[in-house]
Amino acid sequence: MHDVRSREKGFTLIELMISIAIISILAGITVPTLVSARSATNESAAIATLRSISQAEYQFRSQNLVDMNGDSGFEYGTVREMTGQDPLRGSAVRIRNSLLSPSLGSLDTLGRLHKNGYVYQLYLPNASGEGVAAIASNSGNIEAVLAASYWTCLAWPEKSGTTGRHTFFINQQGQILKTLSTSYSGTISTPEPGAALQGSVPKQIDSQQLAIGIPAADGNTWVAVN
Repeated sequence: MHDVRSREKGFTLIELMISIAIISILAGITVPTLVSARSATNESAAIATLRSISQAEYQFRSQNLVDMNGDSGFEYGTVREMTGQDPLRGSAVRIRNSLLSPSLGSLDTLGRLHKNGYVYQLYLPNASGEGVAAIASNSGNIEAVLAASYWTCLAWPEKSGTTGRHTFFINQQGQILKTLSTSYSGTISTPEPGAALQGSVPKQIDSQQLAIGIPAADGNTWVAVN
């Protein structure tokens, strides 16, 4: 009887070891698949958000809402102006019908939105053509003439390779670009305002020249998103 119990215990241990091995193999296959699927979902959401911002910017400027220097060259807006959460620059009035979902106006102190595994930041130009965070506290730094022609917005992963694999860029032209690499991540490595533009100064956004398929201002290669 003692020998039978010993054999039974040994057999159960072997089964347990085999089960653990099988689970480990399945986890090794399933986890990367789940991460990839999550990353793809976050990227699709990032592209949709950037398209919404682009459309809102077009509508904002078309409605002649902000003209800080009175030259009838109406300017592009900040996210919170377009959501109706901040007064229009140079005014105490908020837009009645928001152009963006109020959820996109939940910005941190740097003007960044953290949503669905991505970080978003909208920029408007200063007097030197460099992008500054499009937030109320920067209103005095936004150059009216340039802000009537230029803006950029970037979206990059909270954790590169896990919450997303690509960084995305859009400006007043409405074409979304993405990086081929995964160099930007959370607050550790953040893209400059004009990262995907041609030139050698990645902070500059006063340009119409997208760097598609060639080294951009940030040194990365960006490609168009269809």
